[in-house]
Amino acid sequence: MFNRSLYTLPFISLIFANMFFWMSANFFLPVLPIYYHSLGMNDHQVGLAIGAYSLGALLFRLPSGKAVDRWGGRRVISAGILLSIAAIASYYFSQTTATATVSRFLHGMGISGYSAAALTMVTLMPDERNTTQAVAAYTLFTMFGIGIAASSASWLFQLSGMPLVIAAGIAATGLALILFPLRAQVKMPAEQGEILPFRAMMKRPGIVIPTVSLAAANMCYGSMMTFLPLLMLSQGMAEFHLFYVSYAVAVVFTRFWVGWLSERFASERLTFFVLLLLAATMLTAGGVTGPGALLLSGAGIGAGYGLAFPVMATTITANTQPANRGSAFGFFTTAVDVGFAAGAIAMGAVAAAWGYKAVFVTAGLYTAAYAFLYQAWLLGKLDPKRLRPDRARRPLPKI
Repeated sequence: MFNRSLYTLPFISLIFANMFFWMSANFFLPVLPIYYHSLGMNDHQVGLAIGAYSLGALLFRLPSGKAVDRWGGRRVISAGILLSIAAIASYYFSQTTATATVSRFLHGMGISGYSAAALTMVTLMPDERNTTQAVAAYTLFTMFGIGIAASSASWLFQLSGMPLVIAAGIAATGLALILFPLRAQVKMPAEQGEILPFRAMMKRPGIVIPTVSLAAANMCYGSMMTFLPLLMLSQGMAEFHLFYVSYAVAVVFTRFWVGWLSERFASERLTFFVLLLLAATMLTAGGVTGPGALLLSGAGIGAGYGLAFPVMATTITANTQPANRGSAFGFFTTAVDVGFAAGAIAMGAVAAAWGYKAVFVTAGLYTAAYAFLYQAWLLGKLDPKRLRPDRARRPLPKI
């Protein structure tokens, strides 16, 4: 469960601001494809416009992280929120493929500015021993915001069309700006330590390894969310409520307990079990049919995804000084975009060639192979205590 020391007014305000921000960002994915089609765009044009969001986020995550280290999280968060509001407002005037693509790209830029800065602030506000629980609370409220948006966006669109969805998005983003604690006190000032160049940081196993691990986790998530409904439809099932209910319950349950698990097993060791769980879930989804597949797949991907981000973010925190944490998290969060793209796009080629079940088998085998590589080789670079006594070395210093 969450430590009581987290329940300070600034931290509570921060996680609610985070919930409203991600709610606003996710109002649009369920309705924009329909809206763009209604404007006369073809499938290729719709895909280009929708995909510009991920491109904008991916291209600006690293510069945004560096900006956090140089100018501080509060300024970058404010800039990201204001840019997001402007981008959402521009949706109202985006009537062509070109203007829709620009709007989505700008929205992705705003997301990148917010995400690295907010995650950095979350790791600086509590005591370091409570970092995992802080990240778990942060990402739990992210899921709450996404869930509210996903369940209400279509209803808003049907009720009054795109203007109402845009108004809801601007209102939620504005609430995030109001609630963000601009005077929040941090336990470790961001000025602590020397700011290092990206090249030096990217040589650190404590940054690269959890980022690659998160990409593997997000590949499983992207594959599951994209292709499980298509697999079930191909088997004659049109109702997926068992999957989404079990997914939601598993995400919430694991994020309440992730702090305790990380303290008991250490985040570096726990990563191996998270990867194994995701691999087993993907293989199960590819081999089990009917309601059982929906229930097991939802619970497995929810538990694995619920643990992956806060556990791996804890490893990043343990290996970086506050002065470099924004850059580290900027790089770390690119794994979200890369992993999801691999799951949705690269696995699409697998589905086209060998069918939907092959997607889950391929993703499961890859993740299992990476998990054992992590356990056999990569873990030793993160946790020297696991090495044999004759090969033991001193822990790597934080950068």
